[in-house]
Amino acid sequence: MSGDSKKLAVASLGVLTFFAVLPAALLLGPFSFGRGNTSRLAAILTFVGVLVTASVSLIGLMLNRQTERRLTQEQADQQRQLRLDAAMRAGQLISPTESGPVHPAAMASGLLALTKLDYADLAVALLVDLWPEDGEDGRKRISDETAILVIDAALRSTSLNAQLVAAELLCRHAGGLSVCQSLHWPSAVDGSWNPTFKPKTKLLIVEALVRMATASEPNEGALRSVAVRLYGIWRDDPEERVRGCIGKLIKVVFDRLCQFRHKELVHGSQMVTLSDLERAAESAAENPDSYLNDLSDNLANQLKEWAPACRTQPSATGALATAAG
Repeated sequence: MSGDSKKLAVASLGVLTFFAVLPAALLLGPFSFGRGNTSRLAAILTFVGVLVTASVSLIGLMLNRQTERRLTQEQADQQRQLRLDAAMRAGQLISPTESGPVHPAAMASGLLALTKLDYADLAVALLVDLWPEDGEDGRKRISDETAILVIDAALRSTSLNAQLVAAELLCRHAGGLSVCQSLHWPSAVDGSWNPTFKPKTKLLIVEALVRMATASEPNEGALRSVAVRLYGIWRDDPEERVRGCIGKLIKVVFDRLCQFRHKELVHGSQMVTLSDLERAAESAAENPDSYLNDLSDNLANQLKEWAPACRTQPSATGALATAAG
């Protein structure tokens, strides 16, 4: 029996004892009434009966609440155990077997299953070791697309550590990703932004975007994708330092976009215009932290060197999607 149950049992016994002794105390104690006064005796017994009935109802209510709490706790424990068992089975999909290395599809299933079970922090931690390595047959153990899905789940989670690890991995592998491929960028920060990210997480994501862009084929579609994603950060982040840094990056992209004939960029269900980007570019500001300011200048210079080469429309698979940012 739990401590709460014992306390409830003692309290219930005390209440019943009190109401069992009360009639005798009233009748036989120093405040007892005359023996012939039957009307007062009847009133006392009626009063005591009402109190006993009320106490029994109160005790029943307390017992019901205690039972409901116990059942709720048991259900929560069962759910946690089921999630833990499922997570362990998902982990087995990632572990090598006696027959040889794990197939990439099985490994991807295991990682994505962990994210669906709210173990995004574990999935992204495993991704640290699984993403950069190739199997014995030369194939990647984890595809870029699967890795991005895991990173997206980690960025959407409430775990600050998972968000930071995801941003670090995204930045580390940004040079091998294409800014024009939607599957190469987490949708959690694709034209949108979570302003509650910690400063280091924000910096890593911004750096990843710039590195991915400058490593991608320079064309108008890539330029549009960078502009929309940067604008999403600028629009949704309330911190002036962040907006000043992003405005600095948008400014070098905006100058090149103005040289194309397309003046509007699709942004989800909305439309981002050059005037929107111009407002963002005008907010460019120096960071009070000289070190961070130098870093933002370096990223802006990388974009500035890359942007003039963006001349033609993309012709690769999925090029139409770049029109939507």
